[in-house]
Amino acid sequence: MNCFRHRDEPAIAICKHCGKAACETCCEDSGQGIACSLDCLLELQEEHLLQNRIKQSLGVGTRPPMPASVSTYFFFGLILSVTGVYLTMTRPGIDFLTFAMAAVFFVMSLAAFKRYRDDCTTC
Repeated sequence: MNCFRHRDEPAIAICKHCGKAACETCCEDSGQGIACSLDCLLELQEEHLLQNRIKQSLGVGTRPPMPASVSTYFFFGLILSVTGVYLTMTRPGIDFLTFAMAAVFFVMSLAAFKRYRDDCTTC
């Protein structure tokens, strides 16, 4: 494949903006990809800024994913709560130990979520 401007020069890259093949003299690195001209270089930079603004406004890619410990602790608290309700319904009296363990897991889930949220204030 040859350069779209210099027909006798072999192409070394494809422009990220327009998709045209470009030789070594035509290629310009924008940091986000290779551009074949100054116009494409400016367009790539504008696209990159727009993508960053959209990501920041939607919160995509700006903070790390929530740790698995939050959902794991919550899940175990939920399972223990359901077990406590079942045991209370099938046996005489309230099963305080199961409810206490469920409460501990819910508190651990809340603490893990609060730590995640506080650590990501600058994300």
